[in-house]
Amino acid sequence: MTRLYSIKPVGLATEDLLRGGRLIALHLFPFLQPLECLAIVDGNDFDEARVNSERIGKKRGMRYVHSANETHLIEGVATAGLEILEDLPDVDAIFVPVGGGTMAAGLAIVFKSIRPDVKIFAVQAENAPSVFMSWKSGKLESTESASTIADGLATRQAFKLTVPILRELVDDFILVSEDEIKDAVRLYVEKAHTIAEGAGAAPLAACLKVKASLKGKKVVLILSGGNIPLELLKSIL
Repeated sequence: MTRLYSIKPVGLATEDLLRGGRLIALHLFPFLQPLECLAIVDGNDFDEARVNSERIGKKRGMRYVHSANETHLIEGVATAGLEILEDLPDVDAIFVPVGGGTMAAGLAIVFKSIRPDVKIFAVQAENAPSVFMSWKSGKLESTESASTIADGLATRQAFKLTVPILRELVDDFILVSEDEIKDAVRLYVEKAHTIAEGAGAAPLAACLKVKASLKGKKVVLILSGGNIPLELLKSIL
């Protein structure tokens, strides 16, 4: 994974993550050069990179921005919920991908505050179910691995800030298989002429699993990104 430390103009204050593994991150290096950033490849997966980033942040006196235990991050992504309500005020259901859970937590807060009747469906990969397990058990669960093509969902550890919000506000939590994620990526290309990464396609995969219960409903799918390696996309298609 790649950690980006912003040096100019704000100083060594923040840290960001390029999810998607080394292939995607290294591909983006040329775009980072004009930003005058220091990019460090550190860790074999998201959680290793997160732990290493916390360590480096403490060592260098940097402000570490956690990927889930950060209220400002939840507040920021929650604004997407307000935009959805502006464009589709009579929405019935929304499907949200879950990695650390910030997007799902933020959207759930917005919808349950303004339109509590809207059904919130959280979505994780079967191969990376730590947050789903925590949602079920009420404890912070972890898994030994998180091997999924949906890099944005590939977290082995659930987090203390987002899990309680999801347990309180999310109506249902759906796990999707690798094949179902691939089918959804393919369907986006075929029907919508849209490139979706694994995490972005996961809500569509989940929606298809429960489509019979959604007949006649207005449904929103959060397509969270299109950062998929070309070789992976070609293999899926």
